[in-house]
Amino acid sequence: MVIMIHGWSGQKDEVGDLFKRQAEALAERNIASLRMNIRGESEREATNYRLTSTFVSRVQDAQAGVDWTTKHYSQLPIGLLGFSYGGATAMELISQQPGLYKTLVLWSSILNPNELLLDQPAEPFRQALETGEGAIQDWTTLLITREHVLGMIGFNPMRGLPQYRGALLSLRGSEDSVPQHDPKILKQAGGTRLEYRILQGADHIFNAFDPTKRYGERIIEQTASWFEQTLPPIQAQAANPRQTTP
Repeated sequence: MVIMIHGWSGQKDEVGDLFKRQAEALAERNIASLRMNIRGESEREATNYRLTSTFVSRVQDAQAGVDWTTKHYSQLPIGLLGFSYGGATAMELISQQPGLYKTLVLWSSILNPNELLLDQPAEPFRQALETGEGAIQDWTTLLITREHVLGMIGFNPMRGLPQYRGALLSLRGSEDSVPQHDPKILKQAGGTRLEYRILQGADHIFNAFDPTKRYGERIIEQTASWFEQTLPPIQAQAANPRQTTP
């Protein structure tokens, strides 16, 4: 099972349906997947793009997906896929239970929630803290709340990576607005199969809305192949206990 965690102000299918398409690619390899909407971000038009999530609530929503999986499909090994802010969320899940997960793929990952504050104009964040709400002009007008801003501060999602023994792949575009944190992430991780790849020319969202680019197809294929290689298959139990499963 691969649990997929979307990025900041996103939704479960992700930009350009990248997560939806990833789920289809995984299914072709007999790998189940689960993706969920993060409350306080994914409602989008329904709340006029008003962001109320905190990092804690974000992790709780992702953890709910993990809990559902372990309850209903306890035999399945679990992998995580995190996109941008979803990458920090995935690393926090691993820091809380480093032995639970077999493999992790990061797309354009940030290291820490407060990194989202650094590449934006300061005024909307100050306004949110002083008045309760501010507006950021991004791909649309995002309304950020005081609880959303304060809820990004004071975390270290990578703290448990040294205890993580699973596989880790980090994918990023060379034109990503987020710094190339990938070597630092891999240096922190404790596993033996660690790799990062830079897609030359790709931006933070892998040019998902540019039909002339194929970065999306490339990361979907690479991600599906990685999970196929690093998620151990479960053995079907024989109907007759005297028989062995081939």
